[in-house]
Amino acid sequence: MSEEVITEVFELPPPPKTFTEHIRAIGPGVILASLSIGAGEWYLFPAAILAYGPNIMWTAIIGCIVQAVLGSQSIKYTLYSGQPIHHAYLRLGKPIVWAWVWALLIFIPVIWPGWAAASATAIVALQLGRLPGPADSNLVLMWGVVLLVISLLILHVGGKVQKTLELINWPIVVMIVVLVAVGVVLGAPAWAWADIIKGIFTPYMPLGRNADWFVMSAAIAYIPAGFGFNLMLSSYARDKGWGMAYRIGYISTLVGGKKVRIETKAVPFNMRDEEALKRWRGWVNVARIDSWIVMSFITFLTVLMTSVLTYGLLAPRGLKLGGWAVASAQALALSEVLGPIAWFIVLFAGFWMLLGTQFGLMDSTSRVITDCFWLASPRIRAWAKEDPRRIYYPVLYLEFTIALILLIASIGFGLASPYWLTALGANLGLFALLLAYILQIVVDYKLMPKELRPHPITTFIVIVGMLWYGFFLTALLLQTLTGIRL
Repeated sequence: MSEEVITEVFELPPPPKTFTEHIRAIGPGVILASLSIGAGEWYLFPAAILAYGPNIMWTAIIGCIVQAVLGSQSIKYTLYSGQPIHHAYLRLGKPIVWAWVWALLIFIPVIWPGWAAASATAIVALQLGRLPGPADSNLVLMWGVVLLVISLLILHVGGKVQKTLELINWPIVVMIVVLVAVGVVLGAPAWAWADIIKGIFTPYMPLGRNADWFVMSAAIAYIPAGFGFNLMLSSYARDKGWGMAYRIGYISTLVGGKKVRIETKAVPFNMRDEEALKRWRGWVNVARIDSWIVMSFITFLTVLMTSVLTYGLLAPRGLKLGGWAVASAQALALSEVLGPIAWFIVLFAGFWMLLGTQFGLMDSTSRVITDCFWLASPRIRAWAKEDPRRIYYPVLYLEFTIALILLIASIGFGLASPYWLTALGANLGLFALLLAYILQIVVDYKLMPKELRPHPITTFIVIVGMLWYGFFLTALLLQTLTGIRL
C-alpha cells in the first residue's frame, strides 16, 4: 500500500447543485451528530458544567471548530481518491501494522457498553416512574442486554449499512433537537441562559487539586464526536458515493444486501481542466455542509441547550449527572417545572439518542476495522472471498460479545455505573483523536496534490486541534498514572 503508484485518472462527477440535491447528499454528518448527541451533549459535557460551572462553555466552541475542520479535511481525501482517509494512513507505512494500530485505538474505547447502559436507565426510569439506583441494577442490566441485541439487529438490515443508519438517525436527530429546544425554552430559567452564554466569552479551565481530568477530558473528547471520528465520516462518505467514491463500493447488510466488492486502489480525478477543479470545489462545499453545519453546528446548539437545561434545573437542586441518574436526572427536574409530561418526553428522547449512539458506535468501529484490514491485506480479502461482510460481521459479533460480558460484569456485579463506562470510553478515544490530527497534516501535504492542499488557516486550525487534544490527553495520563493534576 505504501508503494501504491497511481497510473490512471477518472472524471469527477458533478456535485449537488439544487437545494433538494444538497439535502439528499447529506448523510455522514447526520450519523455522527446522532452518535455524539447521545453521550457528549446529553450528559458528559453537562456533567462537567455542573462540576466546574458555566465558564467552561468556551471549550465546546473550540471542540466543535477543530473537529468540524478535521472532518471536512478527511472527507476531501475521499472526494479526491474515492477511498476513506485510513487508505491514506496505510500508505504512510507498513499497511498491516497501521491496520492493527487503528483496530486497537478504535475498538478498545468502544467496547465499553456505557451507551446501552445509560439508555437502559432511561427506559427503566419510565417503567418505575422514578430515578433508578443500584438496587435496580438487575432491571437496568436486562434492558441493557435487550438494547445491545436491538443495536446488533439494526446493523443487519437495509441493503447498505450506511443508508440504514442515515434513515434511522435523521428522525432521531430532528426529534432530539426539537424536544430539547421545547424543554429548554419552557423549563430553563433566564439566568441559566445568561450564565451559560457568558461562559463562552469568559474562559475558565479548572486546574490543580480541583480539576478531575477524567470528567473534563471525557466531556471534551465527545464535543462534537470523538474517537478519531474522521475515519468514520470519510468511510460514510465513501459508502454514500461522494466524489470519486462512486467507483469504490460500500459495506452492505446481510439481510437485504448483496455481495459488493470494495476497490482497494485510489481512483483520483483528472485535474487538467478548470471544470474539474470547479466540480471539486462544489464537492468540498458538500463536505463542509455535512461536517461544519450538520455534524458540528447542530450538535453545538444541542450541547448549548442541554447545558442550559442541566445547569438551570439541576445545579440549584444539588443533583449531579453521574452514577445511575445519567439519563433521567434532567427529566426529574423538568417534570417538577412542567409536570409529568416532561418526565416522559425527556426520557423518551434520552432513550433514543443513547440507543442511537450505541448502534452507531458498533457500526463505525466495525467498519473502520473492516476497511483497514480490507485495504491492508490481499490475504484477508482472499479469505473473505472478496466480500467485506465476512470481516465486518465477525468484528461486530466480537464487539457485541465483549460489550455483553462487560455489561454483565459492570452492572450485574456492581463494578461500574453507566456514567463511568461512558466516560471511560470517551477518554480512551482521545488516543485515536490526537493521532488523527497529526496524520491529517501529513496526508494533506504528502499525499494530496498541490492544487488540493488546504489553506494555511485550515492547517493552523488542525494544529490547534492537535495541541488541544494533546493537552487533555496529557492531563488525563498525568492524573491517572502519577496522581499529578495540572
